[in-house]
Amino acid sequence: MLAYPGMDYTEYSLSFMKRRLTGLATRQRIRRKEQFLARLQDEEFRELLRTELCVDNTEMFRDPALWRLLRDKFLPALPQDAACLWLPHETSGEDSYSLALILHEAELPCSFQILAQSPSQQRCNNIEAGLINQQHHEQNLSNYKRLEDRDAYERYIVEEAGKSHIAPNLRQNINCLQGHFLSRQPKRRDIGLILFRNVGLYFNPKLNHHALRLLIDALMPGGYLVLGLKDHMPADLEKELLVCDSAERIYQKPILKEPSYGMHRF
Repeated sequence: MLAYPGMDYTEYSLSFMKRRLTGLATRQRIRRKEQFLARLQDEEFRELLRTELCVDNTEMFRDPALWRLLRDKFLPALPQDAACLWLPHETSGEDSYSLALILHEAELPCSFQILAQSPSQQRCNNIEAGLINQQHHEQNLSNYKRLEDRDAYERYIVEEAGKSHIAPNLRQNINCLQGHFLSRQPKRRDIGLILFRNVGLYFNPKLNHHALRLLIDALMPGGYLVLGLKDHMPADLEKELLVCDSAERIYQKPILKEPSYGMHRF
């Protein structure tokens, strides 16, 4: 896999890779290594592989307490020059849609660009189309009620060709970047929020440290990095950050203070 562009999974968790590749091999009826290597030469199969190695988010507004914190405390406190909210490893759009809906209800839809990044072009296409997993409709609705305490969720859903989509006006500020964030980061200095929820679970410790290092460097001073409840911030990196919420794993990159030059009498 490493011999092909965009196919570097060498530092992923062995248990994760075994589970995902076994499932793919079963569905594709691949029984021998030679079959896999032959299929790997085909770009369509490699795209399928990149897609399968992205784990779907289960629902919108997963962990409503976190989204309440983002809405009430952290989005209003973003640096003044922040214009980009980056999801480096978005897989099926739920976090992007949740963020877009919160911005819409706060009347901030045009204030920020939501940049959803995925290794898979098919995933990017689905996210840009606002495609929603219909099996999660009831859970999405329940999470939204817990967050907003009202029944407005279904107003944001449209049916197109028998499939559910987030309304076009909600997804107009969602843009996708195809490519793995480890090898392709957005060249921006206005990233005020990074959502990286539970992605490190699929990495080994070495890769997780490297990934978090990249994200911290990409975040603008004063911006926030949001990890998942089960993710771990290495101690050496945590020393560089302000811990804003230890339960939800929310960190802030400090704003460097300008040196002060006092008056000295010689």
